[in-house]
Amino acid sequence: MKHIIEEYGYKALQYASSRGVPELINNIVAFMYRMRGLKTLPENVLITAGSQQALDLITRLFVNPGEVVIVEEPSYILALHVLRLRGAKVVGVAIDRHGLRIDLLETTIKKLRREGEKIKLVYTMPLFQNPTGVSMSFERRKYLLELSEEHDLLIVEDDAYAFLGFDDSMIPALASEDQFGRVIYVSTFSKILSPGLRVGYLIAQEDVITKLSVVKQVIDLGSSTLSQLIAAKAIEKNVIERNIAYIRKLYRVKKDLMVEALDEMLPKGIWRSDPGGGFYVWVKLNRNIDTEDILNLSNKRGVLFTPGKRFCVNQVPCKDAMRLSFSNPPENSIRVGIQILGDILRCKVR
Repeated sequence: MKHIIEEYGYKALQYASSRGVPELINNIVAFMYRMRGLKTLPENVLITAGSQQALDLITRLFVNPGEVVIVEEPSYILALHVLRLRGAKVVGVAIDRHGLRIDLLETTIKKLRREGEKIKLVYTMPLFQNPTGVSMSFERRKYLLELSEEHDLLIVEDDAYAFLGFDDSMIPALASEDQFGRVIYVSTFSKILSPGLRVGYLIAQEDVITKLSVVKQVIDLGSSTLSQLIAAKAIEKNVIERNIAYIRKLYRVKKDLMVEALDEMLPKGIWRSDPGGGFYVWVKLNRNIDTEDILNLSNKRGVLFTPGKRFCVNQVPCKDAMRLSFSNPPENSIRVGIQILGDILRCKVR
């Protein structure tokens, strides 16, 4: 911050273009090609106040009340809130350990079309999905892009966790494979630099960026100039890439601790995901138990998680599920927390 104030002076505290400061946009173009295999141009980038604002802008521009948006089931809580606030008809399609069930997606699209519904978007998290941590297979990614072209649909690719793969491999963004201009790519610096900066970005066709920047200007005039310059400098000085290398190792250790503790301490017959990156493990109890009730008990003993129903359009199948996060707790707290959950669950299933 000191360096930026010295370099830019009062300009760092003034308004900037609603599209974003050129320094950050240009650095994102290079960063995305290097880290996600996505070739883009500055005119295809819009800076937002985190990826959450990006989702809100897209919804405001493209979705009218009553129109259909298809999401993964389960899906990101606050994306569901944005869509519902807009009055969208949200339809969930199941996922499995290979990501979104594209066969079910195709069936759902055809059924909705027969019923006269207008489908606007498919919202997906192809890598290290929130809340399950699963990733979409390459075969399904290809099929999804083909379906979007066949049925004239936009895809919103939420890529917030893609930089946090535990094996250090670079899986290209879905948008990098898009030959049809169907994908609007959304990401953020919240998970790899600082959530408090509130800096995210979206990448799309230039005409889409132009329209979205007008919507953003109406909402907030433009994102924080100072925050954008900090993020730009963090890319330029390699701060972010060094941090990514560090936190990948940190989160890998925490994930391994959590899944090991879950296998050891929870009752038999419970299913859990084994994420290859990101922050979360999804647990399915496979019992007639509402995890909202479990949360009430565990909260009294200092253990928090998010009940599965909150992530699902159809809440019944998710009633016995929970999302556990290993990103924040210290390593020595993870086993303690899982032990407390295990004790509570063993009492419930007797």
